Amino acid sequence: MAHAASQKPPPVPPGAAAPGGGTTEEGETLPKRFGKYTLLRRLALGGMAELFLALQKSVAGFEKLIVVKRVLPDLAKDKAFVEMLLQEARIAATLTHPNIAQVYDVGLAEGRYFIAMEHVHGEDLRSIVRQMKKKKERAFPLEHTLAIVLGCCKGLAYAHDQRDLDGNPLDIVHRDVSPQNVLVTFTGDVKLVDFGIAKAATSAEEKPGKLKGKVPYMSPEQAQGHPLDARSDIFSLGVMLFELCTGRRLFRGKDESDTLRIIVEGNYPKPRSLNPALHERLEQIIVRALAPSKEERYTTAREMQADLEAFIRDEQLAVSPLSLGEWMQSLFDEKLAQQKQMLQEGRQLAEVLAAQAPQSADDLTLGGHSLSGVSVIREKSKTPWMLLALVLLLAAGAGVAAWQLWPEGPPTGPGVLTLTSEPPGAAIWLDGERTGERTPATLSELPLGTYEVKLTSEGFVPFVQSVELTQGAPAAELGGELQRPTADAYAVVRVSTTPEGATVLLDGRAVEGTTPLTVPEIEPGTEHTLAVTLDGYQTVTETMLLEAGQVEERTLALERTPLAESEALLILTTDPETAQVTFDGEEHTSGSPYEFRVEARSHRLRVARAGYETVEREIDLPGGEISELTIDLDRDRRPRDRDTTRMAATDGPPGTLTFDARPWCNVSIDGRSVGQTPIVNRSLPAGRHRISCVNPELNARRNITVTIESGQPTRRRIDLQ
Repeated sequence: MAHAASQKPPPVPPGAAAPGGGTTEEGETLPKRFGKYTLLRRLALGGMAELFLALQKSVAGFEKLIVVKRVLPDLAKDKAFVEMLLQEARIAATLTHPNIAQVYDVGLAEGRYFIAMEHVHGEDLRSIVRQMKKKKERAFPLEHTLAIVLGCCKGLAYAHDQRDLDGNPLDIVHRDVSPQNVLVTFTGDVKLVDFGIAKAATSAEEKPGKLKGKVPYMSPEQAQGHPLDARSDIFSLGVMLFELCTGRRLFRGKDESDTLRIIVEGNYPKPRSLNPALHERLEQIIVRALAPSKEERYTTAREMQADLEAFIRDEQLAVSPLSLGEWMQSLFDEKLAQQKQMLQEGRQLAEVLAAQAPQSADDLTLGGHSLSGVSVIREKSKTPWMLLALVLLLAAGAGVAAWQLWPEGPPTGPGVLTLTSEPPGAAIWLDGERTGERTPATLSELPLGTYEVKLTSEGFVPFVQSVELTQGAPAAELGGELQRPTADAYAVVRVSTTPEGATVLLDGRAVEGTTPLTVPEIEPGTEHTLAVTLDGYQTVTETMLLEAGQVEERTLALERTPLAESEALLILTTDPETAQVTFDGEEHTSGSPYEFRVEARSHRLRVARAGYETVEREIDLPGGEISELTIDLDRDRRPRDRDTTRMAATDGPPGTLTFDARPWCNVSIDGRSVGQTPIVNRSLPAGRHRISCVNPELNARRNITVTIESGQPTRRRIDLQ
């Protein structure tokens, strides 16, 4: 058997790094030995630890790429921190599941605590969405959304069900289920990562009210610092599913405290208000996962998984890891092409690493077993470069995803961005995420790429501009002059619909009034979603990207919602138009034409008007069809007394009704839907009218009667709570 050292690699000058290696801030030359691992390249540096791509070698030519997280020297002296590290690493190390990135080992080498964990070749969800934007792919494919969320359900269900050796539940809660902690590999596997802040019931108690996790994905109970169980993770997963299905952020306040307030208040938009094409059954799954009260959510991740799998089966959706992997390879084709090229250049580095000294027996490991007193001499691996050349991908910024045991912010890189504003003190946003910094500020260790920078300050119009950091120009400076808002600083949209009376939602929030209406003060330079809804009609959704000062006209013809076999629609036209209609005993006086969406069966109809002969008849409405009926009333030739004649002749102009409710409701007037509150200056014939106000979220309904005076405005407001 030949010695590994008998095949000498090309010499490396003293103090120089091998290709693709580099040096650390402590002056270490990479690659280097660290315990039983070889550190190849540093991936990231955070506030608690530094992350390395590493090689693990063992007997019989065993070689494996892993990730090593090494605690920073100052924290290694903190006994409380080390105790937390060991406790939480033990939790993570017990989790062995295909949808959870594996922790292999936790130990001490060279006086430094470390954790060895699985190396995942893929991208996190946040990076995937950014790449989609670069390739102008607007919507996340539904089948891939479901594959990713199903993988998370499986991983969470496994973690939540874990028990100790005595069979007692560990009650593990991840507490940070978010896009940054969901990795998708290029072979279509889904990995839930970063169980470093996971909490087991056996863990030491924390200070009450201390929040861990990313704010926009916290559950209401987590946002309030209350005790957590598995249902908190389900809520966070529901937020991700909502955002992947709608393409919009669910919780985004002015700052973190405002975002927490929105989460706790519990008034969330329905997914179909932003994406009407979303299946109602999938919306029901999302809404249940996002129930503000945890008692109304899925009890377990397995329940949510079961509902998703049943939906996939019934809708015959092509959900599979194979198609997900193919899509990932297509999405990141340029990056993978670079990796393929770098693989061909990796042999020299592999030869250098293959000659590393045999493993030392002086290392203490806590999660595995070291080879004490054994010096292994093995035959040189025939193809070490095939396994190791991935190191060069990182040297070239290829972006192999590696996960972290503690939250340390986004991945690091060589980019530097210096930002100033006039006036100073503006909040800084990168790609829609608040950084926590204010101008003037210098953001360092940014990954290379294109960023959308937004500077915001109370009382000023947001400043938005794109900045690109490249290998040749990794540093950039940007100054923004914030302007006071003027009419020209915003965009305006005028919305009209056929029929009128529709409710308009901008980015999921209802605009006051019903169509036709004007939506003022729309932020320019940002993509907005406009949704138009009306009972009995299909919701229309459009995206808009407007410029400052632009006035956009949107005229929409609404299409009726298809009728079920058990439903019928009657369109009734009367002459005169002001005739009073009684349908199944309920009076309607809003004016012709009338529409009745009712059960398919026989109905009783009565049409009357002073001075005309009354018509009464029984009508049969067939299921799944639209029936049109015109009734012309004949004048009543019978003699009438003088007072009656005077009353008919003095019928005046209609009056108006302004109606509002708190918190809100869907309004019907005389049995005809007129949209969502507030109803402003609705023209109605003089006389008595029946108003129906329904809030399905509160399960509240209120019926009132109002009297409209000819030519006079009438105002009513009710409280449903």
